[in-house]
Order: sequence, then C-alpha cells, then structure tokens
Amino acid sequence: MPRSTRPSLPPAALTWLVGDEPVRVIALGCSPGMINRLVGMGHGVVVIDSDHARAAAIAARFAGDERVLTAVGRADELPVQPCIAHVVLLQGRFRSPLTGPPVNQHAAHSQISRSLQSGGWVAGWQVVRDDTVPWVRRLINLMRSVDSSAMSGAVENDFADLLASKYFPRIERRNFRLWVPITRSGMIEMVTSQRGVSRLAERDRRQLVGEASEIFDSAARISELRLPYQMQCWRAHVDHHELTQPISFGDGSLVIPI
Repeated sequence: MPRSTRPSLPPAALTWLVGDEPVRVIALGCSPGMINRLVGMGHGVVVIDSDHARAAAIAARFAGDERVLTAVGRADELPVQPCIAHVVLLQGRFRSPLTGPPVNQHAAHSQISRSLQSGGWVAGWQVVRDDTVPWVRRLINLMRSVDSSAMSGAVENDFADLLASKYFPRIERRNFRLWVPITRSGMIEMVTSQRGVSRLAERDRRQLVGEASEIFDSAARISELRLPYQMQCWRAHVDHHELTQPISFGDGSLVIPI
C-alpha cells in the first residue's frame, strides 16, 4: 500500500479504545506518535518496547515529561508492578527481540492480565479495506484478471489467540469507517506494486495501467477519490480469577499468593 494511503487511527476510535477519562495506559510496542496522542489526551503512559534503541529514542523524546515512563521489556516478561494500569494498548503484533526466543503467547496474556487493574482491559485494532464501493470492486476485478490473489484485502488478526484467552472472557468490538484520499499516482503505485504485475510483458503492463487510470478518471469525476477502510477495534476485559496466582486486595494492600 502506498505510504500516502496508509490510514491512521481516527480520534474517535482511539478514544473508544482507551476511554474518554484520563487513566494510566501501558503502551506496548506503540509508536512515538501514538504515545504523543495518548499524552495529549491526558493519559499517563508506561511505554514498554523490546528494542533497546527504540526505547531509548522514546525516552529521549519525552525526557522531563513525568506523564511518560519508558522501559525495555518483552510482552511475556513485562517489567511492571501488578495492577499498574487501567488499559494496555497494543499497536501491531507482539515484537520479539532480535536476540533470544520468540514471545510466548500464553505468558504474554498472563503478564498483560496481571498488569491490569480490576475493571481494566487490553485494546487493539486492525485495518481492513472496505471492498463494497463500486470503483474499488472494478479495480479488484481488473487486478484479478492478472493475478487471482491480487488485492485480496484479507488481514490476519495478530491477536486472535489473546481474544480467545481465558484471561479476557468479555470482548467488545466496534468498527470505524475511514476514507483515505488517493491520487492518480497513488493508484498507479498500488496497481504496479501487485506481485502479478511485475511478471507481465511491457505491453500488457501498459494496458493494465491504462485501464486502472480509466477507473480512476471515471470515479474521480463524481467526487474526490478516496479509499474506504474499516478500523476494526476491540477491547478485551480482564478477569483475574483465571490467573494461576490470583491477585487479591485486603486491608488496602495488594496480595499475590505464591
């Protein structure tokens, strides 16, 4: 997908994901831009990244800002106290460090559960192209005349296992529609970047680009051409009863049986 057409998370979607009241958020693998948005909304942010260089860059960027704490850590070995946050926000799949074993999914789910306060949740999203718009369907049909798998729009859910985890039995979902402007050059880049196009003879390739341009022109005559997407957002609410070492509270203090 061309960089100019990559959709960003709408403000309404981010508000739904983390809530509209300021809370403490663990930003796990989130970009500096996302962290800046969370701080701008009034949240306190604990940034955790498995890469030392990325974590150092984020710490330097927010140096002196007491609302942002930064640590190096894996999703399956979170370096935080139990029940420290109301929300854990995930931006993309769990990142494994360059050295060492890959992230243990089950352990990561348990670690996220322990880091959340009672009533808290872990949240994330994925972007799916909406193929119901007529000009998009025409473009897909054109591309599939060259490659049957082109522009499938299929997106694998990076957190399907988490959403099926016993630690998060109640799931909320909400979709947000987003329209992203696309230029003629952006569409041509999208078309020519498809795997099957590179195998075409030059004459066939020029013909394909010409037909794609006609689709752009016919659709753009009606209004500004925009690619439709769905932001599929989810919130998974924690249940501490499922922890093998349950968390409880007594006399105002935290108790973790071992």
